[in-house]
Amino acid sequence: MRKKGIALIAAIMLIAFISTAVLGLSVFIGGWIRQIEADLINTKCLYLAQAGIHDAIYKVRSTYLQPATTLGSYTTGLTTVDAGETYRRGGTAADFLMVSTAGAIWNSGTRTLSGIRLQKATSSALPTVTIDSVNICWTRSSSSNRNVNRVTIGTTNYTVNVAQSACPGGLANFTDRTLSNTSFVAFALRWSNSITLTDVVVQFNMTDGSSKTVDLWTLNNSCQFTINSTGKVAGSNTYRTIQATYDLMPTTYATTSRIVDIDEINTEITSP
Repeated sequence: MRKKGIALIAAIMLIAFISTAVLGLSVFIGGWIRQIEADLINTKCLYLAQAGIHDAIYKVRSTYLQPATTLGSYTTGLTTVDAGETYRRGGTAADFLMVSTAGAIWNSGTRTLSGIRLQKATSSALPTVTIDSVNICWTRSSSSNRNVNRVTIGTTNYTVNVAQSACPGGLANFTDRTLSNTSFVAFALRWSNSITLTDVVVQFNMTDGSSKTVDLWTLNNSCQFTINSTGKVAGSNTYRTIQATYDLMPTTYATTSRIVDIDEINTEITSP
């Protein structure tokens, strides 16, 4: 009887050990499967975000007209790629501001820097892209300094009085100007008297509080804008957001336009 009791205890202990091992293995396998699923969702979100970036670039390039009346545009908001798999594009007004310097011209006779073009990069109604004011700074090779006394947007002239100062420069305030996605408008600066410029930098201040700084002169053949795209899979809180700065380079866009900066950011695009 004693031997039978010992055997029974040993069998119970063996069963308990095997059960524990099976339970532990089940937990391990379950966790491993969940990790694989999480990694798969994570990778899908990245690919979806990248798809949103490249689709936007394709749309801009395919809608850009040369000789240009528009610099091209793309849509914002939610796009479904497959069942439960989406990307959403959005951003600030400054992200959507296109500033083309491809046609920049300095006229020493009229003391005017012109040929700059402004446009909204997205064809969607929201968000609006409205310029509230600009800061202007410049460097010169002539001995005498002059003030900027006029800012022109489209056909509207704004009288200002901006003295030379360190960047971001003096503030030029004017009536808010909302940009269109269907065609660009001209942007120009005029100085009060003769001056020889070596560099002109403008910070565009938007009504949503964002801003964009652009080298208007002597940086030629540039038209940069920023695309933000978040990829998500339904049923998961995971997201991946890619932010890319694209330069259309209008004069030679067919061969030289390119992404000049691309990063992953920890911000989910939730609107529009």
